[in-house]
Amino acid sequence: MGNPLGRIALYRSVIFGCLLMLASGPAQADALSALAAVWQDQLRPVVEGDISGAEPLMQKAIRQARDEVAALLAQGPEGADAKALADAYGRLGVLLLLLEVENPADAALRNAAQLQPEAFHWPYYSGYMAMLSGNTDLALQDLRRAQALDPDYRPLDVYLGRVLLDLSELGEARALLEPVAEIPGLAAAADYYLGQIALLERRYTDAVARLTRALALDPKALGTHYPLAQAYRALGEDALARSHLAQFEMIIPAPQDPRIAEMKRVARRSIPAFERGLEEVRQGDYAEAARLFAEGLKVAPNNAAARISFARALYLSGEPEAAEPELKLAVELDPDEPLGHLLLGVLALSRADRDAARSLLRQALKTDPRQAGALYYLAGLDFDAEQWASAAERYEAALAIEPELAPAGWLRLIARFRAAGASAEAVAAALDDLSALYGSAPQGPQAAYALGCLLAAGPDPGQRDPDRALRVAEEGMRTRPGPQWQRVRALALAGAGRYDEALAQLREMLSAALWGAPPAIIDLIEEDLAALEREALPDPWPLADPMLSPPPVDPTAVIRDYPAVNPY
Repeated sequence: MGNPLGRIALYRSVIFGCLLMLASGPAQADALSALAAVWQDQLRPVVEGDISGAEPLMQKAIRQARDEVAALLAQGPEGADAKALADAYGRLGVLLLLLEVENPADAALRNAAQLQPEAFHWPYYSGYMAMLSGNTDLALQDLRRAQALDPDYRPLDVYLGRVLLDLSELGEARALLEPVAEIPGLAAAADYYLGQIALLERRYTDAVARLTRALALDPKALGTHYPLAQAYRALGEDALARSHLAQFEMIIPAPQDPRIAEMKRVARRSIPAFERGLEEVRQGDYAEAARLFAEGLKVAPNNAAARISFARALYLSGEPEAAEPELKLAVELDPDEPLGHLLLGVLALSRADRDAARSLLRQALKTDPRQAGALYYLAGLDFDAEQWASAAERYEAALAIEPELAPAGWLRLIARFRAAGASAEAVAAALDDLSALYGSAPQGPQAAYALGCLLAAGPDPGQRDPDRALRVAEEGMRTRPGPQWQRVRALALAGAGRYDEALAQLREMLSAALWGAPPAIIDLIEEDLAALEREALPDPWPLADPMLSPPPVDPTAVIRDYPAVNPY
């Protein structure tokens, strides 16, 4: 019939001090509970237990763990990596074990053991859970299996001795427990069970000695007072029996078990660590965010979205050389993760590796056709390659997804103009579109600059308007001061036939630029001066004008600000 003291301990023990008691709820069909036919001969269904009473972060952790398993199951037995699937099932089982959702936890851990039969920890965890739930026959089977894999792991002997005690196999239990009763960290639990064996064998003096030592080693384990009270009562020491019974609470000695301690620690911290990491990102403490994401990834190493967030935190905390390998690993783990490809593409752009950038950005777009960022940066590559029609089309597509992507607006117009050629119709369309941008919501200075230059020196004399160009320049100088407005003003003066004033304006601009402007700006001013000295209008939109080109990519800004739909 088993040991009644053991059953009480099993029924009432507090596993980790603060766990929720949850009954299994009605099953819901998903890839784990309704296994595909190809998996049914190998794995057990894992139904969705009722976790509604768990804290929100734990619920999220379990949902994500199920999603991770489902994604691997979808690859089929030929495609799924057995170790990765075992780890995913094991993580789910451990999380469910923490909530005492017993049947699904047991099925998940047994699947992990089936997939990774050489691993000690899966049968060990299964046996531990079966022991706690009172399923002694199953606990014995699992712990024996774990013992065969690692016969030198001594905390297992305490649990196996406990199970054998509950099965009334007292001699075998004693043989296991007596050696570990001399090991620090295991002695209190071993003495607790050896005291119960002595009590059942009516060796009451031995029982008192063992249980008294257990209580001295672990005075917080108030559950030891109950069998000690029984032993004293059997010895006729009623006063001592009553004293110990009054102190009884159901807290039994637990062995110091690194495996179980690590299981509890990492399972509890996995998704909450990601959540805390995001909060540190919001506070701007990227180094602490990186530490927390690294902590969570120890538990969920296949979480590609979390690894991308880890990489971003590394980059922003001053470790860009460590960030890129993490992004690469993320897209290896999940080739359909668009954000990882996009960020890798941006890093490639930042070092002018255009071929690699184009390939990565195309992959991002393939996995998510609505990636406005990928469209925008691909359009920029087309723009730099003077593939005007393709650039205009991609900028248009990016704007359709993200209308607030301001640079795409004026870059689309410039690309469209250059694709159409310098016809009167193209000039008219560009002027209309730029005027609409100029008069709409606040834009950067580029749309006004492009409009002013085209009004001043456009290829169609009938559509030039130098006076309006001057007004655009004056407005720009007032609201967004910068040297670009000197160029607009010079072009407007030249467009009105005032070449001497235009030359004086540009010479003043060149004199200032020589003090530190980029060579491209100096070359542009010199080309404009050469045209004016011939009393010819300069090209209003030269290809080399940085004001009319895609802004340089800022990887730090992208990595910091680009939205992540699922940050972990």
